[in-house]
Amino acid sequence: MAKQASPPLVQLLAQVPAGELHAWLAASARAMPEFGKRLELFAARHGPEESALARYRSILGRLLRMRNRNVRKRASEAAQYLANLVDALEAEFAAGRMAVVLTVVGEALLVVNDFILTNRGAKDKLEPRMADLSALHLRAATEWRPDKEELAAALVEIGQRGALSGLFREAAYEYQDVLGEEGLAHYRRAMEPHWQAVESRSRMLWHRREQTVGQMLGWARAQEDPVGRATETARILAAVAESAAEYLQAAKSFLRANDEDAALTMARAGLERALRAALPDLALLDLAVLCMERVPREEALEIAWGVFRGHPDRESYSLLRRSAAACGAEVHYRALALAHLKERDLTRDWLTACAP
Repeated sequence: MAKQASPPLVQLLAQVPAGELHAWLAASARAMPEFGKRLELFAARHGPEESALARYRSILGRLLRMRNRNVRKRASEAAQYLANLVDALEAEFAAGRMAVVLTVVGEALLVVNDFILTNRGAKDKLEPRMADLSALHLRAATEWRPDKEELAAALVEIGQRGALSGLFREAAYEYQDVLGEEGLAHYRRAMEPHWQAVESRSRMLWHRREQTVGQMLGWARAQEDPVGRATETARILAAVAESAAEYLQAAKSFLRANDEDAALTMARAGLERALRAALPDLALLDLAVLCMERVPREEALEIAWGVFRGHPDRESYSLLRRSAAACGAEVHYRALALAHLKERDLTRDWLTACAP
């Protein structure tokens, strides 16, 4: 007689009284913590939105309370915790509960940021999950199209609170289709107090400053008009420029914005900074050329001579020679260069290069 196949597990479970099945699930959740976490997430996404949010928040709170003494195991456990959360939120997305997705993802990202802050070495394991959560947030916002002012404010706030992890640094650019012109205006207004702190050089943590600048540059990139985009980018870069390279970047942005005067101002400031440096600055020659191309030939020659005196090398001498030739003074400045090199007791190669 042929052996009959056992009924599928689903059919067997359907025959178990509901109360008995619920009791067994609860007992199993207590005995097997990993199963318990999955069951709690399952319950959250099958409850009303208000109770689901409370349950998700409770789950996120436990993430911060993990106390495994082994840092690597604690990070791995947190990564699995988040992977399960992403799966649950994907199910919420499929069910159309976008408000739940946007709220929980925003709070989850901040929890992970705090977890990284207090658990060194956890960032590498958690970054992939943070990327999953961020991508899900954008998908939900694109699908649901929430209130633009509320979305802009949330993106700014999460970005500021999650500065350590660089959360939503490029949000204005990445969400530009969702925010639209109106939402981008709300975003800029929400950024104003943070940007004012940077512009006024107020004391702040380095990662908070970098995050604020990044958020502003993301907003500038989101501008539809190319000239307007370049202008806003240049203004932001000019406000925070400190190194010669940063001044050069600002100058180039002003050139893209067709603002020659501002570009020259930035280039002059950067050149001055580069010439004060103890070691040759990689931006020095680019800054010098940018200035020289926008001033009279006599002033350009003065700039080239100053660059050579500050950092005499083959490149700066070549720049000086070309500039001097344009003014009909190549022989004179060759002699000056030779005297300068002898005074500084530089190599014979340089003496040969500068000899008549």
